[in-house]
Amino acid sequence: MAKVYGPILTGVGLLKDGKLTKTAKDKYIEEVVALLLSGNANGQGGSPSTKIFNSLFPLPPIPGPTIFNITTLTTEPVFWFETDPIAAIIASQLVDPSKCPMWHAIFPDLLYEKTAIAMDANGTTPLFPIFDVGLDLDVDLPIPFTLPDLAAQLKITPPDLAIKLADLGIKLSLPSIPLPPIPPPIPFPSFDVALPPLVLPDLLLGLIKLPFDLLLKLTVPPDIKLVLDLPNLPKLVLGLAFDIVINLLIDLGILLVVPKIFVASILIYIKDVVAMVCTDIVGMLVGAGTIAKSVATLTGLI
Repeated sequence: MAKVYGPILTGVGLLKDGKLTKTAKDKYIEEVVALLLSGNANGQGGSPSTKIFNSLFPLPPIPGPTIFNITTLTTEPVFWFETDPIAAIIASQLVDPSKCPMWHAIFPDLLYEKTAIAMDANGTTPLFPIFDVGLDLDVDLPIPFTLPDLAAQLKITPPDLAIKLADLGIKLSLPSIPLPPIPPPIPFPSFDVALPPLVLPDLLLGLIKLPFDLLLKLTVPPDIKLVLDLPNLPKLVLGLAFDIVINLLIDLGILLVVPKIFVASILIYIKDVVAMVCTDIVGMLVGAGTIAKSVATLTGLI
């Protein structure tokens, strides 16, 4: 039963020894590069691993407002952008940390890794581990069911049920929502990001806060419907996440001036945040077991 209550994102293979695995970091970089190289027409661009996610629905779900692309001299949606030569040149440099050290410091090392570490919550079972194949209580329950349903089926009182579950190592408690990390000083980019210097820290802080706002909205109080309707969980989380990010960009007054490298980096970060949140939700409701890893795979996190 120990694995059920272990760190969720470590358990699915995103983290190891408190750090993002090299495979996970390389995957983030590759997906940003692929998005810049392919463009994101209709929200369907990116690498094969990104397409695991956006085969379910576009990334993001709406194209965003139309802007003028000074490179291609055409208008296009800010989030569903076409390929252009400048983006391709930038993409070729991102794989080398020595060529884009500040991008690596801001996105893979600060945003992605620090968020993943802070999101590595322990698995819990406030809704009872109905997906734990190692547990056999020999009862016939409706889905969804409540703990009184379980007590009635077992023909015992609720207090006796609590003792029985405790004997099985099952802990029934509200999920413990992780707290956002305290970010280090924001490095000032050495390349032209076309953003006002004072806006960048607020943008990054808002993005760091994103997954924790989502978890609070989705898991307090616990809702078993989130687990029982797994195919629609990523879409629900993505919709909430994108609403938050759009409002952040509007509040900062930069929705129409965010450069493509930031758009692509933010979109892949949002995709991975949605995947982390979905994986954490399942892990915090039914334990950090096989079902949590399945969600991490379905959403393209691993």
